[in-house]
Amino acid sequence: MLRGIIFDLDGTLISLHVDGAAFRREIAKELTQGGFKLDFTDASIKGLYVQEMLDLAKSQIDQGLVKGEYAHVRKRTFRALDALEVEWIRHSQLLPGAEAILSRLSGEGKAPITLALLTNSGRAATTYAMEALGFKKYFQTTFTRDDVPAMKPRPDGIATALTTLGLGKGEVLYVGDSPIDIIAARGAGIPIASVASVRYGAEALRKLGADYALGSISELEDLLPRLG
Repeated sequence: MLRGIIFDLDGTLISLHVDGAAFRREIAKELTQGGFKLDFTDASIKGLYVQEMLDLAKSQIDQGLVKGEYAHVRKRTFRALDALEVEWIRHSQLLPGAEAILSRLSGEGKAPITLALLTNSGRAATTYAMEALGFKKYFQTTFTRDDVPAMKPRPDGIATALTTLGLGKGEVLYVGDSPIDIIAARGAGIPIASVASVRYGAEALRKLGADYALGSISELEDLLPRLG
């Protein structure tokens, strides 16, 4: 029986204004200044996920190649990304149908289904978006990259959310819009409904492994009765 839905943020509920290449360049700059040896000169063209770059840094610490504590490096890196994110997210808007579906799912305060948010964005940008766009009231709990052991595509965030919410794998649906959401949900052992966008169409998302491919967030309402 479905008891909870965990939503991604950027591209799923709000419009996406993120420059992935700029993100990776900022991380590469921060890490190289900290003495880490990266195997690439231009991180922006390698397509590495943020978590993969952090994993490279951690491996060098574990091997004794760089002195330092990973938790401190991770926190410093996230802080460097916060400024970029907050600026980008100021241009975001709720996607069509997002508030309507959240309102109906929340039961106008009765909350028949637990709604949570899990995003790779930092808490600063996430809080700004939720408050500025007025949808914070729909969510019981929010998990940002600052709140979980590892970012998507690792499944750690979903596992943390399940434990915090007290829900089992068979009781939750993840809703996202990208390959990293699919990888994370698969790794956590829960089904995922992927929302099509200009970046990834429904057929592409289906081929990437989405259990359900939606043309828009509004289609989620028609899907839920099939999930029990």
